Amino acid sequence: MQIEVVMQREKVMKGILTRKLRLNEAARELGVTPRTVHNYFQRFLQHGSEGLKDHRKGNHRKLTPEEEAAIVACKLERPERSVRRIRDRLGLKVSEEAVRLVLVKHQLNRRSLQICNN
Repeated sequence: MQIEVVMQREKVMKGILTRKLRLNEAARELGVTPRTVHNYFQRFLQHGSEGLKDHRKGNHRKLTPEEEAAIVACKLERPERSVRRIRDRLGLKVSEEAVRLVLVKHQLNRRSLQICNN
């Protein structure tokens, strides 16, 4: 899918370069803002097609099903364990928030556990 997106962006950038497309038209075609098209165009001029690839760094590290199961098992083993302790104990390279979201998903967060105990 990434290849098709880059090819579409490249086609649009070439349209801008040859003055067949304006920024607003390009933005509509790509489904982004004119400012984003401007940024794409600048990267295209500097780096060619490579500059049109998505280079975002966030949200690239996902938990595997095995890691998720280990988080759940660790919490069930000792319900008082904090998110940070679970992450550090398992040696996970994700944020505490990622671990917390797994516990919420499995209704093992502090709030859910308090409701069950009352």
